Amino acid sequence: MAGRKVQVALLTTLLLLMSGCIYADTPEWGTGDGQIKVTIDSSSNTADIQSKMGEGYSNDNVPLIECENSTIKVTGLIISSQVYSEHPLDDSIQSAMGAAVIIHKMSYSEAENFEEGTAGRVSIKDWTYPTKPSEAVGSKLSENEDDWAIVGIIPGYENIAEGLNVLEHWHQPIQITGYLADESGLNTDVDDNCKLDGQGHGMVVTNIKTAEGVVSKNGEADEEYSIGDTDFFGAWGFILFFLVAGVGGGVGLFILSTMVIRQGARATAETLLGREGFAKAIQMKKDLRKSKKEGLESASERTEKARKQSPPQKKPKKEEVSSIAGFNLDSVLSSSDSDDGPTQFGGGSSVVVTEEAKEMSNTATTQIPTSTPMPTSNVVSSQSEPAPVTHFSATAPTRATQPTRASEPIDTKRPVKRRRAVKRSAAPQHEPEPEPRAPKQSSPSIADDEEFSDFSF
Repeated sequence: MAGRKVQVALLTTLLLLMSGCIYADTPEWGTGDGQIKVTIDSSSNTADIQSKMGEGYSNDNVPLIECENSTIKVTGLIISSQVYSEHPLDDSIQSAMGAAVIIHKMSYSEAENFEEGTAGRVSIKDWTYPTKPSEAVGSKLSENEDDWAIVGIIPGYENIAEGLNVLEHWHQPIQITGYLADESGLNTDVDDNCKLDGQGHGMVVTNIKTAEGVVSKNGEADEEYSIGDTDFFGAWGFILFFLVAGVGGGVGLFILSTMVIRQGARATAETLLGREGFAKAIQMKKDLRKSKKEGLESASERTEKARKQSPPQKKPKKEEVSSIAGFNLDSVLSSSDSDDGPTQFGGGSSVVVTEEAKEMSNTATTQIPTSTPMPTSNVVSSQSEPAPVTHFSATAPTRATQPTRASEPIDTKRPVKRRRAVKRSAAPQHEPEPEPRAPKQSSPSIADDEEFSDFSF
């Protein structure tokens, strides 16, 4: 909310400062589109009027009316005014009027001494046609027909066209000098004192005098009016004063506020650090500045410089195959299918057949006669102690290499008596510590298919 108030205050101040520079657009002088040009012939009391502010109006022989071989003067107090830069859809002489004014007729001195705040006021609804304004409420124009004059102004010279903004200051004394234009739709009545009679006159103006200044035909009057002019400074003087006082004052206040803030920060730092610590800090700051001037670099600058010069380290590529202790991948890949290396046992299991297992299998195969049928009776080994359990690593049992009763010839005529296996008690031995079991594998196990504790043939 406070920020909005500040913005409104600044905007109001800016409008007040620029109040002398904001005016309505005046008609441009010339013969092009949107322009007007008037040439007065004093010898024949005629005027050549060319206007393209509307649909276009051109008349090189407009009669001009004067009073007693002199120009007509209208004096009084400005009630209201309007400045035009265009007249859309108008092709009459009114399209050549650059301004219109409602004047309370009186002498110039009376207008200067008129009590402020007692001047007449009128609310205009539409002022499209300069000599025929329409009121929003009431009928003050018709009620004051004898006292109020409505004049449409045709600038007779370029300087008059450029200075029509002087009419925008209401309730100030005014004196208009010029000729009445004798054209259809315009009132040309004057009384015996050369004063306008009635309303709706059109004038080719050659001079305007107001309390704001004078607008002459050549712009060389002593009190010549210029847009943005002020009483004491003038137009350019006011701009220079604004630049010096406004911009310069703002810069000065900024510098002053910065000095106050730095002084406060210095006092706070001296209080916190102490005089000795503050003096050391100031000395360190001076040393840093001195080292920079001498070309020395700080630690952070050296680190940044080294980081920019050294190329970024490339991350090592991850090995495609993890290394396994005791496993040589190159030797496995280099061996062919015909090599006698270890082969896989049981399909997709992890048990392999070594070279020793192959030799043992071949030996067992040669020792066992193929022609002898295998009995189905149970045979008990003659060994007193059971053989230690070992891991199975061959396709044939390893106990086939030892001589057994099965290797001897058997008499098929004698009946074979079955004996019950007698278990002998073995000497107590210290049970070996159980070895850690390997995790069960999903591959089929031979131990699950057949009991190997019974070696009967």
